[in-house]
Amino acid sequence: MRCFTGASPVEREPEVRLTAHASYKQWSPQRLRAAGDYCQARILSTAVHLELFEWFGNRIKSASAASNRFGGTPEIWKTFLDALCAMGLLQKRAMSYENSSFILRCLCSGEGLFLRSYHDAWNIWATLPDILTIGKRPKIAEPFFTDSKRSERLLQSLDHDARKIAPYLIDQLPLTRSETLLDVGGGLGSFSIACCRRFSHLRATIVEHPAVAGFTSRAVKKAKIAKRVKVMSVDFMKDALPRGFDVVLMSNVLHGQGAAENRALLKSAYRSLNQGGCIVLRDVLMNRAGTDPDWGALFSVALLLQTPRGRCYRLDEVRDWLDAAGFSDIQGPFPSSPLAFDPDSVLIAEKSRIGKDRGGLRS
Repeated sequence: MRCFTGASPVEREPEVRLTAHASYKQWSPQRLRAAGDYCQARILSTAVHLELFEWFGNRIKSASAASNRFGGTPEIWKTFLDALCAMGLLQKRAMSYENSSFILRCLCSGEGLFLRSYHDAWNIWATLPDILTIGKRPKIAEPFFTDSKRSERLLQSLDHDARKIAPYLIDQLPLTRSETLLDVGGGLGSFSIACCRRFSHLRATIVEHPAVAGFTSRAVKKAKIAKRVKVMSVDFMKDALPRGFDVVLMSNVLHGQGAAENRALLKSAYRSLNQGGCIVLRDVLMNRAGTDPDWGALFSVALLLQTPRGRCYRLDEVRDWLDAAGFSDIQGPFPSSPLAFDPDSVLIAEKSRIGKDRGGLRS
């Protein structure tokens, strides 16, 4: 993913902007072979899926021990473990194996959660040729409304990253004088929990789809902040959002729906706000060509496979939707955070007080 450390990459068009990852777009015959070879990706995701690295921990173990733990034969496991050694993920000592220092530092400390959701989506990518040639996309979003176990793993992965992003994002939010926050599609409540912990006067309400709200409630209860963070089970693409909030936050919600649905959702968000309140949108915002950020262009292909109408939208599209919904004083985009894995940008817009001047939103 891209690391946005300066102005948002969608503020200027490619022809007048220096590309941070120009080398990423440069190809060679060697890179072509590497990009077309999914062998290493499949080996790694399978090891993560089986929780193999956690099983090794700090201990040295044999192929026979792996066979006893996971099934299969020692011969098969020797071949698989040797491949992980060749990739530098395991180290071999005589006829036994142990985690590399990198694995102990990263994958065994929770940093590799995202790889589990990648593994879950593996079979879906096999449908890409059919999507392109037949044009038939999923009728409902994958995996949130189709598989509760995969949905929970994806939510945990997103929560792990969101906890790191939250301190940077909160610094940009107008919460110093706000009392109520509506978090639309808030997942496991990562941002609402972090905001309420930062601002003792704040109360948050998370609205999540009924298929997800149970996970949200458990996460809020585990965080021991349920008295200040309320969870509502709402299909916000069909039902109206609750009203009476100073701030509405939508983080990575827009890319899951079609344009018409997003226009309706932003109008519903406008009605949810008190006069003088504001909406905060966090998402991958594309340039007019739809090719930058490059991660967003690739992610849009994944959304072809996993949603009925979702994609990453252009900055100018989202600005137009905000304007049509009645918002004013649109500010941004700002980088969501300086973290390398975070490609998102932030827009903030106001529901202005009638007859009053609009001041700056960031506080």
